[in-house]
Amino acid sequence: MDGRVNVGFAVIAEILTFISLIFEMISVVLLIGSVGWDSFSMLTGARGEYFILLVLGIVSAVFQLIVLKQWMDVLNNNINNTKRLFSAIRTDDISVKSEIEAVSMELENEKIPGWPYWGYLIAYVILYLFSFAVWPTMIAGLIGFIMFLIFLHHIFSTSNSVYTKKARAYSYLRNLKGYPQIDDISKITKRNLFLVIVLTVVTFGIYWLYLFIKLSAEINEFVKTDELARTKLA
Repeated sequence: MDGRVNVGFAVIAEILTFISLIFEMISVVLLIGSVGWDSFSMLTGARGEYFILLVLGIVSAVFQLIVLKQWMDVLNNNINNTKRLFSAIRTDDISVKSEIEAVSMELENEKIPGWPYWGYLIAYVILYLFSFAVWPTMIAGLIGFIMFLIFLHHIFSTSNSVYTKKARAYSYLRNLKGYPQIDDISKITKRNLFLVIVLTVVTFGIYWLYLFIKLSAEINEFVKTDELARTKLA
């Protein structure tokens, strides 16, 4: 089994993120209207609002980090299990054998590296631990953002390339077993990282909330249909 992405965690994470954004907007409005309050009331209110936002942010971040790691793990498991299938196939057809070996090597190169994820995670932790200090927060935020973009690039690239390479190899295996040529694997939507950033900024983060859940579901559907296809080709 390749594993699955917990879509429920993705939904919870984005709901909490949305709530925290709404709460932050309300806090800003209340702060603007609090000019007439005494300093003690303002300080107490600010502390309470900061604590709520901090808790919501931490819980949401934990769920998001879990789901992001599941994206990586599920896709990498899918690659590893596909390579095992290819290595177990025995055939005297040189063209089929060479194609399977070539795709296996290409799939190995498509595996998602873990360092961008762990770099993003460490930067996120530093961001929270040193939120009171300006420069450490700015540096950690910048590094975390860069690591996150690198991680997303690998996710988008791998999810698209793996499907393409599998489709090519599976066509050879279907010919070997006499199966009809049909597309029985659910394809993950090809996405452009730059366009995702633009849409996220333009929609004030709403597009990312949608994409986070949508991509989780697409990965699950892809590995589900691919597992079924592999049992037929084994």
